[in-house]
Amino acid sequence: MKNNNYINVKKLSFLTLCAALTCTSFSTANITDAAAKTAKPAVKSLSVFVGNSKKIKIKNKKKTAVYSYTSSKKKVAAVSKKGLVKALKKGTATITVREKYKKKTKKIGSVKVVVRNMLKDNTITDNKLTPPSNNTANEPAINANVTNAPVTTPAATAAPVQTAPPTAAPTRTPLVLTDTDTPSGFDVKKSGIEYGTIEKIKYHSDTVGTDRNANIILPPDFDQASDTKYPVLYLFHGGNGDENDWLDGNPAAILGNLVDEGLTDQMIVVMPNCRARANDKKNPSDSLSHEHMDAWTNFLNDFKNDLMPYINENYPVYTDREHTAIAGLSMGGRTALYLGFSLPDKVSYIGAFSPAYGIFEYENWGLHEDGYFTEDEFKFPEEYMDNTTCMIMNGDSDSMVKKEPERYHNALVENNVNHYYYTLPGADHNMVAWKNGLYNFLKIVFK
Repeated sequence: MKNNNYINVKKLSFLTLCAALTCTSFSTANITDAAAKTAKPAVKSLSVFVGNSKKIKIKNKKKTAVYSYTSSKKKVAAVSKKGLVKALKKGTATITVREKYKKKTKKIGSVKVVVRNMLKDNTITDNKLTPPSNNTANEPAINANVTNAPVTTPAATAAPVQTAPPTAAPTRTPLVLTDTDTPSGFDVKKSGIEYGTIEKIKYHSDTVGTDRNANIILPPDFDQASDTKYPVLYLFHGGNGDENDWLDGNPAAILGNLVDEGLTDQMIVVMPNCRARANDKKNPSDSLSHEHMDAWTNFLNDFKNDLMPYINENYPVYTDREHTAIAGLSMGGRTALYLGFSLPDKVSYIGAFSPAYGIFEYENWGLHEDGYFTEDEFKFPEEYMDNTTCMIMNGDSDSMVKKEPERYHNALVENNVNHYYYTLPGADHNMVAWKNGLYNFLKIVFK
């Protein structure tokens, strides 16, 4: 028969071992919980057009947690139990997100929702766009040929008078960017913000007879299988460059920061090679030849017949003109103007940053071109005059294209074409000017 003291010692050892295991298990669980990342909304802000919806996604979700959403202004933006925000009317609302986990509920963040009308609004204060009340020397008149009638205030007791519809064409509101400065760090990635991913793609071009390269920026929450559709911006490089040129300007960072601030919407950005010929490599030896210029002109056919159909078929983009934009730097700016004014049924937004010679007839660097348009022809068909947005900018110290962008601007003034135009003080023909142009263009595009 075993000694009772021996049995008690074994029991004590067993209990001690169990306690140690329990403590070890408890400590491990605590370490695991402590190491787990905190759940939070994937974005700080959303921009949604009236009638559209966007889903609030949660980063670092816990499997057993339940998430709830509350809107501060349900008449502006309603939100479902699953975080689907429905834009109801123009305004701003805050969606508060809470997490219920292990019987405890806490707020994990909030999302600012900016709801905009689908129609263009030239008085969008959060984008700093305001029509001027009076023209000044620093704000060139877009409607130089239009005289505004004086405004009179009717007597308080006067009854409303019914009048026939006016027979004259409507006066177009001048467009002016009141602030073209870029904030510090606008072009660098910041912690806590999700940015789009950049992928290299190939598409077949019947125009050129070969496969061609392009880079594409996809939104950070991009899901090919999702029903979400995006507007699309085609971004064009300079004369001696290729599809990789814009990557030096950090377009994904510029776009991501603006989206995070609620100043623009998520979009798909396509950066193609605009030299539509078999030899489309950068820094060609014949950059000042007619053959080289003809390859740029031929890009209209590649863009219209090959690139756009490929993007429309393979990516979830809207295919209407209202959700299609083009922009470019230098020769790419010239090409954006050429395509935009040649294909107004396909493009609604045009950005030209330091656009090169060639829209009109010119002779420079030993090269003569007849130009795509005469100055009188440089305008949209009447049906597109009031629903197309064009922006031209240039550095005021540009030693390459000099005053040619101003020449384009002046022709648009003479033709009564509503557009934005500004010069950047001290900027030459370089990425400093072009990043500024892209930043300001993204603030007005798809509005």
